Amino acid sequence: MKVRDSKKELTVQSIIATVLIVLFIAGIITTYYAMLYSETRQNIIKDGELSSVTSADSIDKYLTKGIETIKLTCFALDNLLMSGKSQDEVHEFLVNQSAAVINTTENRSTGLYGYINGEYLDGTEWRPDADYVPTERPWYIDARAHSGSVAVVDPYIDAQTGNMMITFSKTLCDGKSVAAMDFSIDFLQEVATEVSENREAFTEIVLDRKYNVIAHSVKGESGKNYIEENNTLGSKIVEKLRSTGEGLFTLRFNNSEYIVYSVYVSNDWICLSVYNATTVFRGLRESLLFTVIVLITVITILLVIMIQSRRKKDQFTRLSIHVVEALAAAIDAKDTYTKGHSGRVAEYAREIGRRYGFAEKQLDEIYMMGLLHDVGKIGIPDAVINKPGKLTEEEYEIIKTHPAIGADILEKTKEMPRMAIGAHWHHERYDGKGYPDGLSGQNIPTEARIIAIADAYDAMTSRRSYRDILPQDAVRREIEKGKNTQFDAAFADVMIGMIDEDKGYTMRDK
Repeated sequence: MKVRDSKKELTVQSIIATVLIVLFIAGIITTYYAMLYSETRQNIIKDGELSSVTSADSIDKYLTKGIETIKLTCFALDNLLMSGKSQDEVHEFLVNQSAAVINTTENRSTGLYGYINGEYLDGTEWRPDADYVPTERPWYIDARAHSGSVAVVDPYIDAQTGNMMITFSKTLCDGKSVAAMDFSIDFLQEVATEVSENREAFTEIVLDRKYNVIAHSVKGESGKNYIEENNTLGSKIVEKLRSTGEGLFTLRFNNSEYIVYSVYVSNDWICLSVYNATTVFRGLRESLLFTVIVLITVITILLVIMIQSRRKKDQFTRLSIHVVEALAAAIDAKDTYTKGHSGRVAEYAREIGRRYGFAEKQLDEIYMMGLLHDVGKIGIPDAVINKPGKLTEEEYEIIKTHPAIGADILEKTKEMPRMAIGAHWHHERYDGKGYPDGLSGQNIPTEARIIAIADAYDAMTSRRSYRDILPQDAVRREIEKGKNTQFDAAFADVMIGMIDEDKGYTMRDK
C-alpha cells in the first residue's frame, strides 16, 4: 500500500513540477513574442511614417511650385491692368508667359489662360467652342470663392493628353478677372511608384479631399473614387480613415492585415502609406506556434521520463535546469561571437558559490540565475548584438537595456521570481557606477555580485570580433584591479584563486 501511495505521490509531484516549468517557460516565450510583435509593429510604423512624410514633402514642394507660378503671373497681370494696358498687350503677355511656364515646369503645365476684362484669353492660342462659358467653369468659380488666395481645382483627366491635371486659379485686382494654369500631377504617380519600389510590401496612395485617387503605386487604381466603391481595400481604408480620424490605424481585409499611416498635405489631400503586414505577422504567429508545439513535446517527454523514474528528491531541480539550459542556449545563439556564454557564466558562478560555502540548493539557484542572466538580449536587435567591431554610443545604450528587459520577463514568472535577480543586476558595480539602477556595495544582491565576476571573466576569456582572448595574467590583473570598484572583493578573491589553480588556462574551455 505504501509503495502505491509513493508512486501516486511521485506522479502528482511530477505533474505539478512539470506544470510549473511549463508556466515558467510559456511566460518567457509569451513575453518574448509580445516584445517581438511590438518591435516589429513599431518598425513598420516608423517606415510608414517616413514613407508618408517623404511623399507628403515631395507633393507639397511640387504643388508649391505651381502655386508660386500662378501668384507671380497674377502679380504681373495686376500691374498690367492697373497701368491700363490693352487686351492685346495682356494676351501677348499670356502667350509669352505660357511659353516660359511650360519650359520652366518641364512641360508639366499646358500654359496660362483666364477670363480678363470680360473676355476669355488663352496663352496657348486655344480657341474654345461657342458654348464655352468661362464664368461657369470650376477654375473661375473656385477662384472667386477664394478671393485673395490661390484656388486648387480638383483633379481631372485631360481629354487630349490623358494626363491627370489640376488647375491653379486666382482672382485679379479688379475682383472679377481670373487667371488660371493647368498643372500635370503625373509626378505624384512617380512619387507613389518610387516609394513602393523602395519599400517592399508598402503601397503609396494619394487621395484628394473627395477621396479620388490622384496617385497610386498600382497605376490602374488612379482616377478611382474610393468613397463610391463597395467592399474594396480602398473603400475600407477610407471608411476607417473617416470613422477614426486617426493618422495611424490597423485594418483587416480579405484575411490580410494592414497598417495604414496617413499625412495631410496641401488642399486637404491625404498621403497614405499602406503596409501589408500579413506575411510578417503570420510568420511570427507560426514561429510562436512551432515553439509552443516543440515545448509541449519536450515537456511531455520529460514528464514521461520523470514519472517512470522513482527518484523524488532532485527531479524538479534537474528538469528545471535542463529546460533552462536549453533556453540559455537559444539566447546565446542570437550572438555569433558568444555562443555558450550563459552556460559558462553559470558554471563559474556555481563554483564561486561552492567555494564560498553556499548550500546545494543555493548553488542550483545561482546556476539557473547564471543561465538566465542575459535573457533580456532576446529583446535586443540582432544587428546590434552581432555588429562587427565596437558599438556606437547609441548602440551601447540599446545594449544597456537588456538587464531591465530580462528582469521584466523573469519577474512576471510567479513560480520562480528570484530568477530575475541575476538578469536585473549583473551589470551593477560595487562602487555604484554600474547600470541599470546604480546600486553599490552590499545593496547589490549577493547572486548578482557573483554573476558579475563570472560574466566579466567569460567576457575577457572569449574571442570577440574586435579582439582575441586575453592572456590569463591580464585577466587576473583586471579582476585584481576591479576589487571594491567593479567587484565585491570577497568574491573577486575566490575567482582569483580559481585562476591561480588553472595552470593550463583550461577553465575557460570547460
